[in-house]
Amino acid sequence: MDPVDVLILGGGPAGATLAAILLRHRPQTRVRILERDAFPRFHVGETLVAEINLVLAEMGAYDAVAAAGFVRKYGATFRWGVGQEPWHLSFATMDEMRAPGDRLDSAQTEYTWHVDRPVYDQLLLDCARKQGADVVHCGARSLLREDGRVVGAVDREGRTHRARFVIDATGQTGLEGSAGDRVMDPQLRNVAYWGYYKGFAFEETLNGSMDRSRAFIVAHPAGWSWYFPIRPDLVSVGVVTHADDRPRLPPEALFHAAIDGCPELKRLLADATVVPYAPGSPLVHVIRDYSYISTSIHTPGLTRVGDAAGFVDPILSVGCFLGQSGARHLAYGLRSLLDEAALAEAGVMGAYADHIVETLRAFRELTWFFYRFNERPDAWWAQARSLVTGAGLPARATDRHAFAAFASGFAGRRSVFREPNGVFGEPFFADAFRRLVDPDGAPAGAHPRLVRTDRPALVGPVTLKPSYVPVDGEGRVILALRVEVATPTADEGDTLVRRLFVPLSLAPVFDWLDGTRDLAALSRRLRNHLGVAPEHEPALVRHVRGVVESLYDRGLVEMR
Repeated sequence: MDPVDVLILGGGPAGATLAAILLRHRPQTRVRILERDAFPRFHVGETLVAEINLVLAEMGAYDAVAAAGFVRKYGATFRWGVGQEPWHLSFATMDEMRAPGDRLDSAQTEYTWHVDRPVYDQLLLDCARKQGADVVHCGARSLLREDGRVVGAVDREGRTHRARFVIDATGQTGLEGSAGDRVMDPQLRNVAYWGYYKGFAFEETLNGSMDRSRAFIVAHPAGWSWYFPIRPDLVSVGVVTHADDRPRLPPEALFHAAIDGCPELKRLLADATVVPYAPGSPLVHVIRDYSYISTSIHTPGLTRVGDAAGFVDPILSVGCFLGQSGARHLAYGLRSLLDEAALAEAGVMGAYADHIVETLRAFRELTWFFYRFNERPDAWWAQARSLVTGAGLPARATDRHAFAAFASGFAGRRSVFREPNGVFGEPFFADAFRRLVDPDGAPAGAHPRLVRTDRPALVGPVTLKPSYVPVDGEGRVILALRVEVATPTADEGDTLVRRLFVPLSLAPVFDWLDGTRDLAALSRRLRNHLGVAPEHEPALVRHVRGVVESLYDRGLVEMR
């Protein structure tokens, strides 16, 4: 078959999102998707988080998903820990963190949906096709390699598909031994059982109502369960237990015993009947060995995305979000590589791989904390804050905000944005949280805005590394400076590495953050170093202050 620019192996949410976003930003791209299954096809992973709405809007699928009749999801309720009272997460909580003038024109984030995956996946693949992707319903049999580089694939009918870039979006099934490249999580060795019920019920305190539903997550003696409607007449119910703890029972017996041991589920399902998802399907499905991170997210010519790159755990319902937001990042990188011959594949794809690994690890750490401390919800909120503080959670955010940031996908989106910068001719980066916080609305006790006479000093060693970051909405990545500062913690001397991205132009500033220069002096020194005209000094001061304030918010500098 004719060669293409990008060959995507797998047409699930990650593969379809990658194709659609790439084609929206670069319509002339030749994109082919090889999908082994006939759609619609059955799949688990049926509830979304609100920040995925922004991805759906960018790929052109939001309106179709909104019109599909899925049950709206406004958040989640957890009955977890030593207390028996349920506690709630509202996606609208994150709106409290957005500045009044920060409008999300592309999509709302107050609610998202519980989705029937065969329908949802079909909508996304149709979207990719409408954007111009060539969809071939025939899976890949093997990869083509030349001189150590993947240059295409051979499908199951023996046809050769050559491409400049090959993307593994084959999910947890994997491709040509890719499962052997996965590092399984040593702690999250869980097994999930799930089935579907008709005649289910709602309770306002547990899962809302059909019009304003929430996912219900409940701990019980066997482990924990999920409960949410994927259609008005069908609810998905899961049981997750540790591989070492499950009794030696057949799947159906274990599944029903766990539900019988949970008073809330017994009430909600008192008049319900378990049914097969489709004729011929089992009543209870089983999946295991699903918590892992790939060690080869990028090799020459081949890049993994979605579950092929890694998966955490169903506890926060972020599977589709991580796969589709990762695909968005990858689409930006591919578009830039196709347009700019001078860009190095290793640098752009290496930055993408770093982003995927760090995001998966952050969600994994929070998941560990869920399982390790089945105690009080405020403990989890504090843990979430400690994780997202490294990503720049602003001073005004509460621990509850931090937990909501993870559980809504807000923390994982890690968007960057453009601020007009006539001095350097490049975007100035700030963390997503700083963008979304109204500085004037900071509560009492928050640190004041820094002034020109403040003399900042880094609290730990700094590492600077060139990297690439996506520019929100523009479909491209640009070169930036990755800044890592190691700070001592109270945990037996361990260090916490915190990161941010700034323009390359600001690299010299980090050599000067020793407490001997105030902000004005730092700006003058940078102006002389760059040879910028004196009339631009006010803008330079503003940008230097922005970086220092971002460091200060993270606890990475102190004032002397």
